[in-house]
Amino acid sequence: MFAKAEDVPVQSIVYDQDFGIPAIAVAVQGSDILLERPSGWRWSRRYTRLRLATVREKRQFAAIRKLHKQASAHVKPR
Repeated sequence: MFAKAEDVPVQSIVYDQDFGIPAIAVAVQGSDILLERPSGWRWSRRYTRLRLATVREKRQFAAIRKLHKQASAHVKPR
């Protein structure tokens, strides 16, 4: 866990302990951190509920990012 919100490195992969998933830390907003998943889903979480992602969680995040890129490449425009 982090001692204060400013300790959360922006653009790093962190683990949200409430949702049980890794995400990218996009921005610090007071005591909350804006997080984002490869799908584009964004939400805020208090910095005390985050920690840096483990190597395994970073690999999981990279795999999800790859799947989303592949899926979006196959979507036909309307």
